[in-house]
Amino acid sequence: MSRIVIFGANGFIGRNLTENLAKNKQDEIIAFDRFSDYQRDSGHPFDAHSNVRVVAGDFLNRNDVSAVLEKNDYVFHLVSGTNPATSNDDPFIDIEINVKASVELFEVCAKRKVQKVIFLSSGGTVYGDINSNKINELTLPAPRSPYAISKLTIEHYLRYFKYVSQLDYIVYRVANPYGPGQNIQGKQGVIPIFMHQVLAGEPLTVYGDGSMVRDYIYISDLITMIVGSYKKANLYNEYNVGSGGKGDSVNEIIALVEKCAGKKIAKTHLPTPSTFVHKSVLDTTRFRKEFGISPEVTLEDGIERTWDYVKAIS
Repeated sequence: MSRIVIFGANGFIGRNLTENLAKNKQDEIIAFDRFSDYQRDSGHPFDAHSNVRVVAGDFLNRNDVSAVLEKNDYVFHLVSGTNPATSNDDPFIDIEINVKASVELFEVCAKRKVQKVIFLSSGGTVYGDINSNKINELTLPAPRSPYAISKLTIEHYLRYFKYVSQLDYIVYRVANPYGPGQNIQGKQGVIPIFMHQVLAGEPLTVYGDGSMVRDYIYISDLITMIVGSYKKANLYNEYNVGSGGKGDSVNEIIALVEKCAGKKIAKTHLPTPSTFVHKSVLDTTRFRKEFGISPEVTLEDGIERTWDYVKAIS
């Protein structure tokens, strides 16, 4: 039996991860988040699982964080107070929110001697703008946004705590996850955002000419890859986690969304922010060879499933 603490359990990845881990009734899951939508009288979907305990707390409050940690925990760190777009508005926010709070978490984990910290970094941003399908873990990172810089900085702090406290950890540099349950009105997650705009009768907001290439991974594939590997004795500390494919442009995504909608869609083109990465496609060979898990959902199937979800809630 394992005790698993998930910081950021109410986010897109966190909810899917919690639901998957809860299937193993031998494990005790502590789902930690602010849970602004959580009401004790109406409950939360996690309450359906007898082995999941919902804890409403503030990741920036060291006492809240310390209160849920025990020796030999597996600790998932999924929290981020910014995204690549919002971090450009104030580069200090990432330092104050993401970096500082993460270091405080790792310090507590080291003192409590937790079994392993699992951190979800950003494979789509930490490497910077590299026109290659060969972005592997040995590629020199060149982050271009405060968000990406903070992700890489947090990775370095994990490395530090391993040196000084023998804190075990694994970093997943995740590509661009998408799928049902993702925020359809946020600033991150172009696929559901496009779908929401289509169903609302609005033109799609496209930065640049639509040739920007990303590596998209369906949420269930991402969760399967994480759950199937995090408890194992990892040979390395950093792993790219993505589709393993060639990557797809924004224009290719639009074509698939148009196929779902059954019509051509108007577009509004905006200038591309200088910190945006034009191409990011991850080489996932290291992960695939060590853990033997590969994505199964094609981009077309994943977009169709996401379309059905967005259409149902719109």
